[in-house]
Amino acid sequence: SPTASPTVSPPKNDENPTLSPMNNLHPTGVIEKLPKDNIHINPGYFNYDLTDEAYGPEAWGKIEATDTDEYNYWKDLQEYLPVSLTENTCNSAKFFNGNRASPVDVRATEDDCKEYHEIRTLDGSVTLQSNNVDLQIRPNMLRISYPRRKNKKDLEPDVPTVDVPQGWGKFLDVVRVDFVCPAEHTLLGEKFDCEIRIYVIQKAGRGVPVITLLAKVGKFNNHLQEALDEFQKVWESNDNACQKSNRNLRSSQLGSKFDNETNTRTLVTSNWNPWKFMQQTKSYWFYGYSGGLTEPPCSYFLHWRIIDTPIELSEEQLQQMKQLIMTNRDPINCKYTSVHNQYGSFARPLQDSSRLLIHRCTCREYLSDSLRDLTGLRTCPAGAESLWMPNPRDLKPSAKNLIGTSGEQEEDP
Repeated sequence: SPTASPTVSPPKNDENPTLSPMNNLHPTGVIEKLPKDNIHINPGYFNYDLTDEAYGPEAWGKIEATDTDEYNYWKDLQEYLPVSLTENTCNSAKFFNGNRASPVDVRATEDDCKEYHEIRTLDGSVTLQSNNVDLQIRPNMLRISYPRRKNKKDLEPDVPTVDVPQGWGKFLDVVRVDFVCPAEHTLLGEKFDCEIRIYVIQKAGRGVPVITLLAKVGKFNNHLQEALDEFQKVWESNDNACQKSNRNLRSSQLGSKFDNETNTRTLVTSNWNPWKFMQQTKSYWFYGYSGGLTEPPCSYFLHWRIIDTPIELSEEQLQQMKQLIMTNRDPINCKYTSVHNQYGSFARPLQDSSRLLIHRCTCREYLSDSLRDLTGLRTCPAGAESLWMPNPRDLKPSAKNLIGTSGEQEEDP
């Protein structure tokens, strides 16, 4: 079972892959993509295999939008969204002239941050163990799905909330948190190991803000492990269901030791909330752009806010997250659910961003609330950003990145 610190060395590429979480939950090597007859394929099925002409990213545009999981998730909010969910827009070149699709390489392309205060958050009191919180091992990610309040004035359920700057309305409800590995966005060309997306409901027709944190391998992350322990219980429940139905021969080696460790796992009752990840960055500044879902039907209604400084997770935690997804099985038919490609990736290829407006908010636009109270200042002076910001890069669009009024990317001088 997971420990308070990594106990196993990183995997070697020449080791044979494992297909079941062992007591250390550590996969080895690259897990091959699963054969089609070992996967449950429904009408909205897709995968990340670039060579798959039927289901891979190049074929996503052929999928019926109303067959997709994302359509079914968001359809109850259709009246509040600026686009029709019944339209598949994965062919971004056709629908958006290549300038609205996600994910993208994030970098400042316009000098137009309109935000005037930090992203303000409230924790809420809902825990990961609450009956109305749904932890899911999706085919391409881990997800925490929060219950929705019928009316904003309702006190329950007390989910995490956020005040997104630029007129979104105060303290909107978080509806879900997705853990995606590897990260689909890049930052100034740099790749990251995971990204954590926090989706927020806004019922005024503007769309859905997504507060996004990038993560790279480094120190062990205790807050992340609390969530992974709960996802591990979901995996075990699914796996046990298949064992009981006598459809699983591969995990007999788990034995009683694994079960005993599971039974003795400590129950976490703290008010776990996603905002602690933001605190780990020690940054209050972000990039922002208007984009879309990164899986079918790729609908364009998301407003990405990507924190400019990454958090850390251990190598073992990264491998645990991947293995939970890659080796999960549907408890009803015992088919594998993962849609990873031969490289163990769930990432949609980067989309064209040569004409995409991406703004970068810095301390020149606002200081954090705590710094404002401490110093009496509302912004930092130009040229002093490194004294206030943990990531003082890309402060203004370079000539290479800047998008001119004609819509064309400017050339280097």
